[in-house]
Amino acid sequence: MVWVIDNVTSMVDHFATAASTDPLSAALIALGGLFVTVSAGAFGVLALGGLLSELVPDAATKRTRRQRS
Repeated sequence: MVWVIDNVTSMVDHFATAASTDPLSAALIALGGLFVTVSAGAFGVLALGGLLSELVPDAATKRTRRQRS
């Protein structure tokens, strides 16, 4: 567990160093983070939709008319 925390702190340090060297590097790091966030969010929404479509019964989403006798 200590290695994970150490790796995360060193990763943040490396990204901060790379982003502070050039404005283009900072923009590319920001766009990369945005791209990863959007794609992970889209995957999460699709996965949640797939799970909910399996859990919700079909009868709950369809309306049927009763016929008068």
